[in-house]
Amino acid sequence: MKEINIIDDAFAYGGFTSGSEGLWTRNEVDDPPTGDYTALSRRLGIPLSGFIRPYQAGGDRVETVTALHGGSGVIKDNELRMVDGLVTAEKGIVLSVITADCVPVYLTDAAAGVIGILHCGWRSAAGRALCNTLERMNELGASPNDIHIAVGPHICPCCYEVGAEVLAEYEKIFSTVELRALFTRQGNRLHLDLGQAIRSAAIAEGIPDGNIICIDICTCHDNSLFSYRRGDRSRQNLAYIMIKQ
Repeated sequence: MKEINIIDDAFAYGGFTSGSEGLWTRNEVDDPPTGDYTALSRRLGIPLSGFIRPYQAGGDRVETVTALHGGSGVIKDNELRMVDGLVTAEKGIVLSVITADCVPVYLTDAAAGVIGILHCGWRSAAGRALCNTLERMNELGASPNDIHIAVGPHICPCCYEVGAEVLAEYEKIFSTVELRALFTRQGNRLHLDLGQAIRSAAIAEGIPDGNIICIDICTCHDNSLFSYRRGDRSRQNLAYIMIKQ
């Protein structure tokens, strides 16, 4: 099991963990919570009824959640379907998403008392996922100048080979200068830097560059984390964030 502290300040705590088994999803609606969630609940001192995990789809949908959503995806069925981002201004709940090479994006605005978390694959990074997350945060009083973003562990560019169709999609969104920073070629192979894509998208949305950090840990290189590209098909890592009590 690997535990990584992503955010730990006076306002919020955010972490990234492989868990003991990498099992965060129940097979049936009435199944008990997974052992990894139960263990995390004990460590954080938050009951399982305070955890929220959406049913992700690799898309752009982001929802604002409250304690009324507590337990969704963890101890009860989940109304948060086809959702890849969560935002809240409430204490006592833990926002979480599962990842296995995709990018977990942690967002905080301590001045407004708002947090968010986003699961971002290559499609989301080229779409409106980050923009939608910032819009939900703005609705709760957050401001781009005060929002801080942490790009969590994810697959690094040298491990992340993509096809020409991915480049074609990114050419619709990013400038020529940005594309040079996002894509590299190794022989005939094309590689994408997802972390840099998130940074570029955040800056375009008005987030100061100094407010963005990227955790330099590759899920594919690090064998203590789960990686889809490395062959893990049924196990994932969990990214989570909460406002401190």
